[in-house]
Amino acid sequence: MPDYKDIYWQKLATGKLWLQFCPSCQKFIFYPRGLCPYCLEPELEWTPASGQGKVHSYAIVNVSALPEFKEETPYIYAVIELAEGVKMPSNLIDCSLDKVHVDLPVELTFIERDGKTLPVFKPSEEA
Repeated sequence: MPDYKDIYWQKLATGKLWLQFCPSCQKFIFYPRGLCPYCLEPELEWTPASGQGKVHSYAIVNVSALPEFKEETPYIYAVIELAEGVKMPSNLIDCSLDKVHVDLPVELTFIERDGKTLPVFKPSEEA
């Protein structure tokens, strides 16, 4: 059985966010897994995401328990609702703390950390 998380990280390294898509029920899926959580279809496809979304919810982190983020506080940790309908947690960058709000339009960008390409979001041009 393939390791779907490894496939996800390999695809991120290409500079695009890829989501699983179920051809049976026509739904996008996040986080990567072996079966569609809606209809249990085992044959899922990988599709590039649009990279567009909006802030569904967020928290301003003032004290981080993660050593790699201690020097970056405060930062915005958000749940992003992608245009494809899935929600994914990520950091919101290039956004002042007083400008973040629910429904803020965002777009995908990437940062490199510890040799990995990480998907993060920033306010979109229309924001």
